[in-house]
Amino acid sequence: MRPSLIPTSVMPVVVAIVMASALSACASRPDCDPLSGFELGRDATPAEPACNSERYAEAWRLGQTLGDLESELRALNDEDAPTPAERQRIRVLQREIPELQTLARLEGWLPAESFSPQEP
Repeated sequence: MRPSLIPTSVMPVVVAIVMASALSACASRPDCDPLSGFELGRDATPAEPACNSERYAEAWRLGQTLGDLESELRALNDEDAPTPAERQRIRVLQREIPELQTLARLEGWLPAESFSPQEP
Protein backbone atom coordinates (compact mmCIF):
# COMPACT_ATOMS: atom_id res chain seq x y z
CA MET A 1 0.00 0.00 0.00
CA ARG A 2 1.32 3.45 -1.00
CA PRO A 3 1.19 6.22 1.57
CA SER A 4 -0.87 9.25 0.52
CA LEU A 5 0.86 12.60 0.22
CA ILE A 6 -2.07 14.38 1.89
CA PRO A 7 -3.73 12.74 4.88
CA THR A 8 -7.35 11.84 4.14
CA SER A 9 -8.61 13.87 7.11
CA VAL A 10 -7.16 17.07 5.59
CA MET A 11 -8.57 16.47 2.10
CA PRO A 12 -12.15 17.66 2.80
CA VAL A 13 -10.80 20.89 4.31
CA VAL A 14 -8.62 21.55 1.26
CA VAL A 15 -11.52 20.89 -1.09
CA ALA A 16 -13.79 23.24 0.91
CA ILE A 17 -11.18 26.03 0.82
CA VAL A 18 -10.67 25.68 -2.94
CA MET A 19 -14.43 25.72 -3.60
CA ALA A 20 -14.97 28.73 -1.31
CA SER A 21 -12.27 30.72 -3.07
CA ALA A 22 -13.73 29.86 -6.48
CA LEU A 23 -17.20 30.95 -5.37
CA SER A 24 -15.94 34.21 -3.88
CA ALA A 25 -14.19 35.03 -7.15
CA CYS A 26 -17.48 34.56 -9.02
CA ALA A 27 -19.42 36.63 -6.49
CA SER A 28 -17.06 39.60 -6.79
CA ARG A 29 -17.39 39.83 -10.57
CA PRO A 30 -20.29 42.05 -11.71
CA ASP A 31 -22.96 40.64 -13.99
CA CYS A 32 -22.47 42.61 -17.21
CA ASP A 33 -25.32 40.93 -19.08
CA PRO A 34 -27.70 43.51 -20.62
CA LEU A 35 -30.62 41.90 -18.78
CA SER A 36 -28.87 42.62 -15.49
CA GLY A 37 -28.30 46.22 -16.58
CA PHE A 38 -31.97 46.59 -17.51
CA GLU A 39 -33.09 45.24 -14.12
CA LEU A 40 -30.67 47.51 -12.23
CA GLY A 41 -31.84 50.55 -14.16
CA ARG A 42 -35.50 49.71 -13.62
CA ASP A 43 -34.85 49.36 -9.88
CA ALA A 44 -33.08 52.78 -9.84
CA THR A 45 -29.78 51.09 -8.94
CA PRO A 46 -26.60 52.58 -10.44
CA ALA A 47 -25.03 50.69 -13.33
CA GLU A 48 -22.02 48.50 -12.59
CA PRO A 49 -18.94 50.66 -13.32
CA ALA A 50 -17.01 47.64 -14.61
CA CYS A 51 -19.68 46.95 -17.26
CA ASN A 52 -18.80 49.19 -20.17
CA SER A 53 -20.41 47.56 -23.21
CA GLU A 54 -22.81 49.66 -25.25
CA ARG A 55 -25.56 46.98 -24.97
CA TYR A 56 -25.31 47.00 -21.18
CA ALA A 57 -25.49 50.82 -21.08
CA GLU A 58 -28.44 50.84 -23.49
CA ALA A 59 -30.29 48.24 -21.42
CA TRP A 60 -29.60 50.15 -18.20
CA ARG A 61 -30.88 53.44 -19.71
CA LEU A 62 -34.06 51.78 -20.98
CA GLY A 63 -34.62 50.16 -17.59
CA GLN A 64 -34.04 53.45 -15.81
CA THR A 65 -36.44 55.32 -18.08
CA LEU A 66 -39.11 52.65 -17.75
CA GLY A 67 -38.70 52.49 -13.98
CA ASP A 68 -38.93 56.27 -13.64
CA LEU A 69 -42.10 56.44 -15.74
CA GLU A 70 -43.68 53.54 -13.82
CA SER A 71 -42.91 55.28 -10.51
CA GLU A 72 -44.36 58.54 -11.80
CA LEU A 73 -47.55 56.77 -12.94
CA ARG A 74 -47.94 55.06 -9.55
CA ALA A 75 -47.53 58.41 -7.77
CA LEU A 76 -50.07 60.12 -10.04
CA ASN A 77 -52.54 57.26 -9.61
CA ASP A 78 -52.26 57.65 -5.84
CA GLU A 79 -53.55 61.24 -6.07
CA ASP A 80 -57.05 61.64 -4.60
CA ALA A 81 -58.11 64.38 -7.02
CA PRO A 82 -55.66 64.74 -9.91
CA THR A 83 -55.61 68.06 -11.73
CA PRO A 84 -56.42 68.18 -15.45
CA ALA A 85 -52.66 68.38 -16.18
CA GLU A 86 -52.04 65.32 -14.00
CA ARG A 87 -54.83 63.39 -15.74
CA GLN A 88 -53.29 64.29 -19.10
CA ARG A 89 -49.88 63.12 -17.88
CA ILE A 90 -51.45 59.83 -16.72
CA ARG A 91 -52.82 59.28 -20.23
CA VAL A 92 -49.41 60.01 -21.77
CA LEU A 93 -47.70 57.59 -19.36
CA GLN A 94 -50.31 54.92 -20.05
CA ARG A 95 -49.33 55.16 -23.71
CA GLU A 96 -45.53 55.49 -23.29
CA ILE A 97 -44.97 52.74 -20.71
CA PRO A 98 -46.39 49.91 -22.86
CA GLU A 99 -44.30 51.14 -25.80
CA LEU A 100 -41.11 50.93 -23.71
CA GLN A 101 -42.18 47.56 -22.33
CA THR A 102 -42.63 46.31 -25.89
CA LEU A 103 -39.14 47.49 -26.79
CA ALA A 104 -37.74 45.71 -23.72
CA ARG A 105 -39.61 42.53 -24.72
CA LEU A 106 -38.20 42.71 -28.24
CA GLU A 107 -34.71 42.94 -26.74
CA GLY A 108 -35.44 39.99 -24.43
CA TRP A 109 -35.19 42.05 -21.25
CA LEU A 110 -38.84 41.49 -20.24
CA PRO A 111 -40.78 38.24 -20.60
CA ALA A 112 -43.16 38.03 -23.55
CA GLU A 113 -46.80 38.65 -22.79
CA SER A 114 -49.11 35.74 -23.28
CA PHE A 115 -51.67 36.35 -25.98
CA SER A 116 -55.15 34.94 -25.72
CA PRO A 117 -57.55 36.02 -28.46
CA GLN A 118 -60.93 37.13 -27.24
CA GLU A 119 -63.98 35.25 -28.40
CA PRO A 120 -66.32 37.25 -30.69
